[in-house]
Amino acid sequence: MSDTWSDLQALKNKQNTFRAKLLQRKKEREGLVAELQGETSSAPHVASSSASSALSSSTVQSIASPNSAFVEPIKVDPEIEKKLLLVLCDISLDIPSEASIIAEHTSRTLGRKVELSIIEVLLRKLAARSLISIVSKDGDGKNRLTVNSLDISKLEALLDEKSDQSSRKRGHDDDGDFEPQPFSKKAKNVDDIESLLSTQSAREREEKKVNEEIQQLLSAQLKEFCPYGVKDECLKFSQQTGTVCNKLHFKKIIQKHTDESLGDCSFLNTCFHMDTCKYVHYEIETGSANEATVLKKETGVSKKLPEAGMGDNSIHMFPPQWIQCDLRFFDMTTLGKCAVVMADPPWDIHMELPYGTMGDDEMRRLDIPALQDEGFIFLWVTGRAMELGRECLELWGYKRCDEIIWVKTNQLQRIIRTGRTGHWLNHGKEHCLVGVKGNPKGVNKGLDCDVIVAEVRATSHKPDEIYGIIERLSPGTRKVELFGRPHNVQPNWITLGNQLEGVCLKDPDIVRLFREKYPDGNCMEPPKNR
Repeated sequence: MSDTWSDLQALKNKQNTFRAKLLQRKKEREGLVAELQGETSSAPHVASSSASSALSSSTVQSIASPNSAFVEPIKVDPEIEKKLLLVLCDISLDIPSEASIIAEHTSRTLGRKVELSIIEVLLRKLAARSLISIVSKDGDGKNRLTVNSLDISKLEALLDEKSDQSSRKRGHDDDGDFEPQPFSKKAKNVDDIESLLSTQSAREREEKKVNEEIQQLLSAQLKEFCPYGVKDECLKFSQQTGTVCNKLHFKKIIQKHTDESLGDCSFLNTCFHMDTCKYVHYEIETGSANEATVLKKETGVSKKLPEAGMGDNSIHMFPPQWIQCDLRFFDMTTLGKCAVVMADPPWDIHMELPYGTMGDDEMRRLDIPALQDEGFIFLWVTGRAMELGRECLELWGYKRCDEIIWVKTNQLQRIIRTGRTGHWLNHGKEHCLVGVKGNPKGVNKGLDCDVIVAEVRATSHKPDEIYGIIERLSPGTRKVELFGRPHNVQPNWITLGNQLEGVCLKDPDIVRLFREKYPDGNCMEPPKNR
């Protein structure tokens, strides 16, 4: 990619030089119009003087003005004229330029010596057609012809025209009977920059090759899904064609709370709320029970929650659990120890917000240390809370080890530039500080990126992708979310917050501890008021 970038820079520099030269030539041409007209009126004298030197060459045609009484019909070698046009169209040619210098360039391009008198005659011919402007200056006892300005676009058009004529003539000579062939002119001003950008680099070609090899391996080992999806739809097509489909099919999961009129759930088998989600979900449809079990494991479609260890103690994972409580007073020891804590606190960021906030000292006094001896904490912060959040992590016994950035997008998947927060700049992102305590076991490192690009939804509704990141980091462990709402409840998680509804606990150990400490089930008031 570095080679492509250097080529791109070289092209840009060349293009800027070309534009500067064009501007310079345009100014010179406008300033020398009067002088050019004077030169044109004296053309008969110049043509006559150059004709004497041109008579020695059989390839030269003397050019005289319309007022001249003598014109000698000597043909000009078309190849020399084409090479001269190429030299004049070359942006590296310095203008103004003497005819002798142009003759040297033309001889080098043609590969043989070209007489100066021939170049002068051709230059006068081009000047008569207003393609270039020339002046004749006397110096050192010689009459020197100089090209002061030129019109590159017209010269290129003339060069293309002569090239087309040459190709048509060759076709006539080769075939005997000439038949006009359709042709198109050369594309002018080819966009080399765009061509370079569209060219694959060596690294991109290598990555494409590796991806193709991986795709071939996968297609050889995995069974393909039927494009009709549902088996009933596939059967209708199979009856019409008389063929049998051996590909994988799906069937709808219809439960008591499912409303088919709502259509399919956009999360499909990755939905966290399949037990309550009213949208339609799907599962693999197979003929064998054993095969179905294997396919469910491969595709991740399974209703059984995993059992995994946290430290040395194997624990059983439960469906979503939650407690409606005021976290300023709630006894965190009720929940026991957990592997991950996530919190989206109502920080006081000195702005008008649609919910109540907590003061800085109240945040510092939260009994977060009681939830973990070792593990991770994911703390959402924004604005001035970023500094306070780092301070709280240190007070609670954590060391900040990472940080996740949520880049906010709208429904069109474009970055939001008119954020609801921010004083000097609109905030189009949020930060989630990651802290670690002790030496957590059973952790998967390096699986996910620290950037989430996701759509903004309701106020304070964080992206669902964060749950996948946490689960892959610490799979099958007990997790607690603080300041949660009804949309936050997840399997394997215990959610705490004052906007939840009632208490829903499944873990027998937590149920026992909760009844001992809160026999009346009221967690919204300070202990002295209960």
